[in-house]
Amino acid sequence: MRRDPPLATTVRPSAPAVARLRLARPAAAALLVGALLPGCNAPEPGVPPEESVTVPADGKVIVYVEAPRYIAGPVLRLFQDETNVQVEAHYRSGTAEDFAAVVKREAAAGRVDLLWAVSPLTALDLAADGLVRSFRPAGARPVLRQYRDRQYRWIGFAVTPRVIIYNSDRVKKDDAPASVEDLDAGAWSGKAAIAAIGRDGPAFQAAALFALWGEERAGAFFDRVAANGNRVVADDAAVRTMVRSGDALWGFVGLDEAICAKRAAETVNIMFPDRMGSGAVVVPHVMTLLAKAPNPAQAKGLFAYMFTSEAAYQVGQNDCALITLLPDIPKPDWVPTLGVFNVTPVDNEAAFDIYRRRRAAFQSWGTAPAAGARVTAAPAPSPSGAPEP
Repeated sequence: MRRDPPLATTVRPSAPAVARLRLARPAAAALLVGALLPGCNAPEPGVPPEESVTVPADGKVIVYVEAPRYIAGPVLRLFQDETNVQVEAHYRSGTAEDFAAVVKREAAAGRVDLLWAVSPLTALDLAADGLVRSFRPAGARPVLRQYRDRQYRWIGFAVTPRVIIYNSDRVKKDDAPASVEDLDAGAWSGKAAIAAIGRDGPAFQAAALFALWGEERAGAFFDRVAANGNRVVADDAAVRTMVRSGDALWGFVGLDEAICAKRAAETVNIMFPDRMGSGAVVVPHVMTLLAKAPNPAQAKGLFAYMFTSEAAYQVGQNDCALITLLPDIPKPDWVPTLGVFNVTPVDNEAAFDIYRRRRAAFQSWGTAPAAGARVTAAPAPSPSGAPEP
């Protein structure tokens, strides 16, 4: 069983560069989020207006969380401590059932306020079923178009690029694999570990490549990757374990998992892929407001809180850090900014359409004997107790 890395100590930035939470007056118990940002964007057609949110001083918010507890927990506790709103967090790691199905069921029944998802795929799936509502907190204004929904049904607040890790004892830096296409061709083909593409960052990376390359080329590529000796494993943590041990020489993981490995002094090095080409697929962690949220004021408060300097600082200080999408947030030297590597352009809606149509093939990829399940042929389109934080 995987042991979670230690939580980073909660430390507040000494000189935040974006709006902090502040006590609203005269209601000293409430908190105002977003009102300190200058100006106000006029709403575009079909886009909700920006909102500045006053967080109630009591009540609760129910959030379902795909992210690991060691990433989400410190942020949710900080919000709870600063606002006195009780956070009822349901983590996927503590759910025996299919988590996406549970979220859909609870959202339809009006028993969940927010989803913290580790890619846009689950949020878009909920949106396709009419289970989310648009919300545009003022603090999310700096978020680039690639990391938010056009109608603000979900918004990314931090990202984790898909990166290469390689065993630093067995692979020389100058000879290391440098491209996603090294999974299929050349000296490094068949020597990697790669996570199953049924969900999360690996699914988003695969769907993004399908959208970028075209379905025929991408489908053939993934079929060959599964058949040529690469090890298809459960998730990024398993990739990390195999590369650290030398059972695989290299693999793809999220940058947060790679930072975990480096912080634990494991024998791995990190490389951003395709630096002179299409770049790294960057996967946003996103917040989504559910249409039947039972605690809408508290839900909007937590959603908006993810775009304050406190939350942005916290996700970057974790031992498995994410990259905040807010500008000028203090961070450790070992956490990069988006500007230091090439980013793959991703059409999120196109990637989701591919994932939704090919979901069964994605989920079974790499599981069949020998060659693995194929993703070349596309299936028909699909029809449209509370733990502590």
